[in-house]
Amino acid sequence: MKKPAHLWYLALAAALLSGCDASHQSPLPAPAGALDEAVTEVETALLRRGTITQHVSAPGSVVARRESRIVAEVSGRILRVHVFEGDRVEAGAPLFEIDRAPFDMALRQATAGLDVARAERLQIAADLRRAESLQRESLLSLQEVERLTTSHAVAQAHERAAAEAVELAQHNLAQTVVHAPYAGSVAERLADEGTTALVQPQTIVVVLQETAELEAHAAIPESQMALVRVGDAALVRVEGLVEPVATQITAVSDTIDRATRTYLVKMPVPNAGHRIKAGIFAQVEITPQGSTDVVLAPREAVRVEDGRTRLLLVRDGHVDALPIEVGTFTETDVEILAGASAGEIAIVGAAARTIAPGMPVRAREATPDRAS
Repeated sequence: MKKPAHLWYLALAAALLSGCDASHQSPLPAPAGALDEAVTEVETALLRRGTITQHVSAPGSVVARRESRIVAEVSGRILRVHVFEGDRVEAGAPLFEIDRAPFDMALRQATAGLDVARAERLQIAADLRRAESLQRESLLSLQEVERLTTSHAVAQAHERAAAEAVELAQHNLAQTVVHAPYAGSVAERLADEGTTALVQPQTIVVVLQETAELEAHAAIPESQMALVRVGDAALVRVEGLVEPVATQITAVSDTIDRATRTYLVKMPVPNAGHRIKAGIFAQVEITPQGSTDVVLAPREAVRVEDGRTRLLLVRDGHVDALPIEVGTFTETDVEILAGASAGEIAIVGAAARTIAPGMPVRAREATPDRAS
């Protein structure tokens, strides 16, 4: 069915008018939010002040606090060894004996020599007294008195030397029984009865270790040189013990080992029950004294690029990669020594690893450092 002619003319006129209006219209405003499509929303955390402690873990070993290689001070045949490997002895306990017969004889000879020297001195003293009496009566020359005076002085010196010889002989006799210098365990027995103990070269008979209190040694990398100090708390873990041994650092070496680039630290390990054996492997965990009231940043906010350490901050709606100087660090925190202040907003999360400096960002509400 055909439309009336006047309707076709009206439709054509409307189409032409619509085209003309469209050619002069201004563009419609963009939908809300379209201008923000290039802005990245990032997760943030506030830099804060607090305390940071970097734990230090290092392999080590537990050794005897003291180890002595016991030798004889006098030469002679070993008559008896009182201990065996593994024996525990108290301080002053006899360890071994040297045949004392030759030393008994030497003491008797020295004593006889002292008796002779004393008798000679007494005889000369008596002669001197008589000579002085005769000289006062002019019956004896002064020269004879002077000779006897000198002889008496020599006799006195001989007596003193003989007395020293007796003391030496007594000392040597006492050294035929060798005692433990401290309470400990016999680590080795290196000589048996019948062996001739020599002073030079020295014959080692027993190796004694102090085991009631051991000592843990750990090698700390030189990169952590400033962390460990005397007095720091430590835990020593050894296989076979459920709980670690709590102790503290008592010595820190001032020297770096050139081969390993480490330095040695020592700590006592109480061992009253003798549960720990000297020489056992240990894992040492040290808790250094923490840095207090310092600026802390999340570790994930710190980036190291081209040898420079930078912190990603949100400033004026953009990413600012700020050069910083860092100190102690842990798995979650970094101590900021210079370059940033508490209260600033750091970028964390995935964006901290991928976002580029200068990019426009919108920070989510900043929260305190999540490690706090």
